[in-house]
Amino acid sequence: MNMIQHFNQIKNRYSQDNRQAMRNPWVIGWIAIIATFLIVNAGLVFLSLTNSPGLVTEDYYEQGRKYERNAIRLLSKRNSLTWDTKLYIPEIITSHTLDIYRFSATDIRGLPVKNANVTLVAYRPSDANADFTVPFQQIAPGLYQAKASFSLPGIWDINIKVQRDDDQYELSQRIMVKRR
Repeated sequence: MNMIQHFNQIKNRYSQDNRQAMRNPWVIGWIAIIATFLIVNAGLVFLSLTNSPGLVTEDYYEQGRKYERNAIRLLSKRNSLTWDTKLYIPEIITSHTLDIYRFSATDIRGLPVKNANVTLVAYRPSDANADFTVPFQQIAPGLYQAKASFSLPGIWDINIKVQRDDDQYELSQRIMVKRR
């Protein structure tokens, strides 16, 4: 059998003229594409069902209503404090690195806000399991400090919650944590 006959035999076996559809390369290609699409989607559905980040709480509606009722009251109370606050965060934040975060607050007369309960609450928008809370320590009048380490790189929301007697103050900032 010479080379030309061999190629003609292969061509007839796998060409579009072949009456057996499963040997047609176009049919085989389309079946492979559809099978790949179905397998990938089944895998994504499986991952979404087994790895829930828990970002939605069970009583989300009640929490939303509670927030709505209290939001205006909290904003007016915060604005009436007229505190001058500053949050000092590192320029570059790297995962698994202990960094120092500082918060300072003075009242309208320029006096330091002393003996407040200050807390850093870190939220990871894509994974609620990584959220954590760190209390600040007062290191000087009106100056508070905490050490925190972020376990995962990516976007984080940090909220500073300040409570002094009946006064409540919250400060939020979005940060980017780089990979170590």
